[in-house]
Amino acid sequence: MKVAIVAWGTTGDVYPVLALAERLLKRQHQVRVCAPTIYKDKITEIGAEYYEIGVTFDLDEFHQTLDIAIAKRDPMGPLKMIAKEGIIRRGERWYNDCLDGFSGYDLVICHSIDIPAQEAAIRKDLPWLTVTYCPGFIKTPDNAPYPFPNWSRTLNKFIWTLVRLRLRYAVDPLFNQFITSVGGKPRSTVALDEMYSPHLNFIAASPAICPPVNLPTNHKYTGVWHLEEQEYTPLSDLTDFITDGSPPIVITFGSMGGSNNTETTSILIDAIRITGQRAIIQAGWGLLGAADVDSNIFCTDYVPHRWLFPKAACVVHHGGAGTTASVCLAKVPSVVVPHIADQFYWGRRLYELGVAAKSLPRRNLNAKDLAKRIEHVINTPSIKEKAEALGTQMEAEEGVTTAVHLIESFPTRPR
Repeated sequence: MKVAIVAWGTTGDVYPVLALAERLLKRQHQVRVCAPTIYKDKITEIGAEYYEIGVTFDLDEFHQTLDIAIAKRDPMGPLKMIAKEGIIRRGERWYNDCLDGFSGYDLVICHSIDIPAQEAAIRKDLPWLTVTYCPGFIKTPDNAPYPFPNWSRTLNKFIWTLVRLRLRYAVDPLFNQFITSVGGKPRSTVALDEMYSPHLNFIAASPAICPPVNLPTNHKYTGVWHLEEQEYTPLSDLTDFITDGSPPIVITFGSMGGSNNTETTSILIDAIRITGQRAIIQAGWGLLGAADVDSNIFCTDYVPHRWLFPKAACVVHHGGAGTTASVCLAKVPSVVVPHIADQFYWGRRLYELGVAAKSLPRRNLNAKDLAKRIEHVINTPSIKEKAEALGTQMEAEEGVTTAVHLIESFPTRPR
């Protein structure tokens, strides 16, 4: 098969589809990955053909946008910002580059929120499949939409109806503004039902964390998609720090951050000092960390999660779908500091499973409350035991393999 994959979003969105691309290549399929230049090196490293989407990434602009999103309490706020900033403002170039990049290919795979790539596939008359990492926002009477509690199927249906109405008037017009601008047909419920492929939407999440419920037939659970790590040789200073005492707390906010990295770093360091623990702070896109820190705190750039997390006493993280899965597979407890969007969902799920403390939203982050949560998870044996049991259960999953089998059985038209 000739498969075009579009890499949209931050690292947690992109690396799973690169895992899929890598496995498809091993199965002798032809794979082209369409993406901005920031992911070019990683794409060529796995052996896929790279096709540039000429949308530039500005880190300072990203931080300013994130500052606004973090401050919003309305869960619709970040979705509206994605529609305005990621689709309406940049979508035309993304769409046109996808049109060119899809030429000669049989099948398109893209993110469920990547409306420009979907519209390009429709214009090219190509079947398109989507991937989503959070099942909590897929409409089903068996679950209430986050953040509502799951009372009953009857009440759940009523709440979903209210959500549909709000999305229809607050968010859908923004998506449809772009769709009609490129000559596409407006969708009636873009942000709820019709951003997912009508053919097949992969749910690249662990059934152990999110037990499957009755969903429309186009949605299929696969399990988590993990990109195979290249051989990693850590710096000797890092290995010396890890082996020189008790297991450290690992702090990583991944691609989250905002413009106030100095203030955030100060809060993290103060919290660690309160606990008296040792800690490793990863810089991430937020550029966290400081040159002048205590001897029991180690600041570093990116270290592969598969290598680092199992060595931690617990992981303080933002609750991104990929990081959440990595922490659970490492069999260590979590303290989740959600910044935006589905991170609040993942924080609640881990808390409900008993493998994490109650979430501490980024907008409320302070040293005292963070220290309390760290102390709670490392001093509660049952949390560690449940984390180990959950990780063992997840080890049996073959998410990428399941996805590849679904793709290979998908009927594509001869071209």
